[in-house]
Amino acid sequence: MTLPRRLEREIDIIDLKVAFGKFYALKGVSFFANKREFLGIIGASGAGKTTVLRVLTGQIRPTSGKAYVGGHDVTKQRDLISYLVGYVPQLEHLSLYYDFSALENAQFFGRCFGMRPREIEERARNILDILGFDEDLMTKRVSRLSGGERKRVSICLGLIHDPPVLLLDEPTTGLDAHLRHEVLNYLKQLNYELGTTMVIISHDLEIVDYCTRVCLLENGEVSQFGTPEDLIASLPGRGEGLRVVLPTLSPSVVDRIWSVPEVRFMAKAGRNTLKLFVDRPADMVLPIIRAFNRMEIPFEEVSVVEADFFDYFQVKPWKSRSGRDREGAAQD
Repeated sequence: MTLPRRLEREIDIIDLKVAFGKFYALKGVSFFANKREFLGIIGASGAGKTTVLRVLTGQIRPTSGKAYVGGHDVTKQRDLISYLVGYVPQLEHLSLYYDFSALENAQFFGRCFGMRPREIEERARNILDILGFDEDLMTKRVSRLSGGERKRVSICLGLIHDPPVLLLDEPTTGLDAHLRHEVLNYLKQLNYELGTTMVIISHDLEIVDYCTRVCLLENGEVSQFGTPEDLIASLPGRGEGLRVVLPTLSPSVVDRIWSVPEVRFMAKAGRNTLKLFVDRPADMVLPIIRAFNRMEIPFEEVSVVEADFFDYFQVKPWKSRSGRDREGAAQD
């Protein structure tokens, strides 16, 4: 049985186009997130990430296409957006009052949604508890909190009215590696415990480890969309590759390796290390070794390893298999 959109998908973007004059920031993008999923929208500057965010938060109207949240068409029902979507901006000072505590900030924003003080208190304490706050942190002025703690308060405010979807704009910007993963772990926990669908806008591939679904944007178009597992499995080897360690890695060596017919994609995996993507990697170890010996390519190791999303991103299979593109995939 096919479920109605409002029951099956929390977010549904259909052929969305946004033009600013003659320039199209979005050129007909389509993607979705089911309830309780963790969607990552990834792209470089100018890819269209911010435009998607502005449509979903009601800041701009699309030129054409549809955007549904919880089954509601936000392109037509903009008055519902603030209730359907929570928003965490990239810069905390845009959503926090630094002279207030976390609980006082929650009271202010909760009342904007017509919530009662006791309801706000209970909701805020529950969220902040999941976010690792004790009583001291909950009642401390935001100005005295660390950058990571302020980010968590901002997340609490985005969730205070219990929206079905939380949009996060570059939530790890400005945080060191430890704090980036800490924030992402807390978001995953909130996603699990509260059932909130999470949508992260980012240029950083490290968020993929936390996502159940990924949308890659390039120049206003969806270049790839799916679960990380399915995208990685679309490579030759279906999730596995060959790790090759060489004494040195030079353009001439790369060219010779590309001449091996079975090598379909290649990615750098270290200073003198490559990952080769071939069909049936386990069966190809000996043939690759024989090919290297025949071409007098010295090597230190050839082994079967798992592929990851960074490998996939380097050798995205929509690239042509011309020598120039293949070489770029190995040397970028």
